Amino acid sequence: MESVAKSLQFSSALEAFLKTLVLTHLSGHYSVCVIRGVQDDVRLEFPRATVTLALERTPDSFLAFENALVSSIDAGCEGFLVLEDALFPFLDHFRSAHEAAFFRAVNKRIVAISRLGASESERMLRHDAMEVTPNILLVNPDVSTATIELYTTKLSSAEPRGISANLTLIDRVRMDFGQISLPDSLRKFPDKLTDMEGRRVRLSTLPYPPCAVANEVPLGQGNARSTVPANYSLQADGTEILMILELCRRHNCTLEIELVANSEWGQVYPNGSSDGLIGSLIDRRSDVAVAAIYRWYNWYKYVTMSAYTGRSGISCLVPRPRLLPFWQTPFLSFPPSLWLMVCISFCVGTAAVFITERTRQFMRLRLGSVERYQLPDALLFMVSLYVEQSVPLPNDMMAGSILLSFLLFGGFMVGNSYAGALASVMTIPRYEKSIDTRADFAASGMKWSGPTIAWMNSLLMAEQPELVTIRNNYEVHDGDTLARFSHTRRDMGYVHERLQYGSYALESFININATRLLQPLKEDVFWEQIITACSKTWPLMGFYDDLILRVQQNGILRYWELGSVIRNMGLEIQRNLANARVHDADHEPVKLLIAHFLGVFFILFVGLTLATLIFIGEHVVYRSKKGRDSKMDI
Repeated sequence: MESVAKSLQFSSALEAFLKTLVLTHLSGHYSVCVIRGVQDDVRLEFPRATVTLALERTPDSFLAFENALVSSIDAGCEGFLVLEDALFPFLDHFRSAHEAAFFRAVNKRIVAISRLGASESERMLRHDAMEVTPNILLVNPDVSTATIELYTTKLSSAEPRGISANLTLIDRVRMDFGQISLPDSLRKFPDKLTDMEGRRVRLSTLPYPPCAVANEVPLGQGNARSTVPANYSLQADGTEILMILELCRRHNCTLEIELVANSEWGQVYPNGSSDGLIGSLIDRRSDVAVAAIYRWYNWYKYVTMSAYTGRSGISCLVPRPRLLPFWQTPFLSFPPSLWLMVCISFCVGTAAVFITERTRQFMRLRLGSVERYQLPDALLFMVSLYVEQSVPLPNDMMAGSILLSFLLFGGFMVGNSYAGALASVMTIPRYEKSIDTRADFAASGMKWSGPTIAWMNSLLMAEQPELVTIRNNYEVHDGDTLARFSHTRRDMGYVHERLQYGSYALESFININATRLLQPLKEDVFWEQIITACSKTWPLMGFYDDLILRVQQNGILRYWELGSVIRNMGLEIQRNLANARVHDADHEPVKLLIAHFLGVFFILFVGLTLATLIFIGEHVVYRSKKGRDSKMDI
């Protein structure tokens, strides 16, 4: 009876100790989830507790347990009190439950009751959830000695890759069945993130300067290493990777990088498979992924998105307008709409002159007017007015006089306007119509292209007509094809982005020669916020968001962006694109050259050719008629 009473008394003291422990370290800023098995007899209630999960031994118990755990996480659970019988099921489902949940907690804490023997301890320390649950406190009660041993895990880097875990005794507390208080060693929750002692942070990325760059260097010389053992190190650079390197510097961790195959951001397919950067996160090969990733809604289900690391304006590189050929010079004085109006007025004037003259001849026939006025006479009359030449027009009718007056004024205005515009065209170079805005690009019907469909993730739900047109005109080609197109095709644009401080981030197929042939639009097609895609169970998430905000508010990102551009891209490419629309020298007046008169010579050549052909035709017709007349006379 005495042992039973002692056991009950110890259980009561243990419950009081756990309640104090939870209220101190879990309830202050956390919602608590109590997880127990059917054999756990500890009963605890907390004012802030969200849900209590009971693990039962039924055929579908583990599936039901995971679903209940997901529901509790979505309800806001950030702290977990795990009783003894539920410890291993909890660890088994920790990652999968958080990956299925929508709620993201940045700093999860776990208090677990455990009476682990040697084999159970070994099983727990080798569990793959240890790396993502560094904030764990193990409570080992001992009824026989009326003590509680408090343990935590000590995580260290393992070779060649991975981590190793061991148990570290924090304190041994003797149960005082009076007032329960925490020992001084537990005034703060065990912290294994401030100093990670060289443990790894796994990063997946792809070559995308100036955001992400990773080059192979001799072993031991770089600032990062591959996620798999290799005989080389990596020299990592880029605005986003520098952010991760700064995090590793502050928390004493080692950066491991996976360069994804085919340099793709990736996507999740209907059958559940995935590839690219998001595939690396889903398959748990990495903790974070960077490479100018946006807040894509179709990624949100699978990752945690960090605070924004920058702003990106997505736009299009279009062919630069070329100088118009000189043979077009005579036709450039007026725009097409004005040429249309000149032609209409010319035709109307010709008809008016022809009708007026024929009417005058009809009214004057009795006075001896026998030669009929012809349509070519009216055409030549109007041409003479337009080139400001004198024209004969009988003024014996008031209608003819009025018509002549207005036609003279119109011809004078058209002729002088054309002469002034022609002088401007011949001294100031003229270019093809430039595509400057998003509306211009959509109206042009031009296709644009990139090496991956991921660029269009942001426009999947767009409803604006311009954006829908632009989205539908997007094509995907491989890098070699795009590199060839950028030098040979003038009917295609190429996707690019402008970063927060004005630098251009370009795909690898855009080289320095291509930047001399292309120019960016004056405005963005759309813009996005750049984020880091992280695993939902990455324990450094809160520290990383805090670092991002500090870097942003101090302007350090501007310095990183410029430095990365200089080191990895060079400034000439940036200058080519920034100055693509600057043609100051080309807009200055130039001396007249023989090339300026090619259009005039072209018109003269066409006129002489037509006149010669018509003359030959008339001569042939005349000779044939003369021959027929001679035969008839005979």
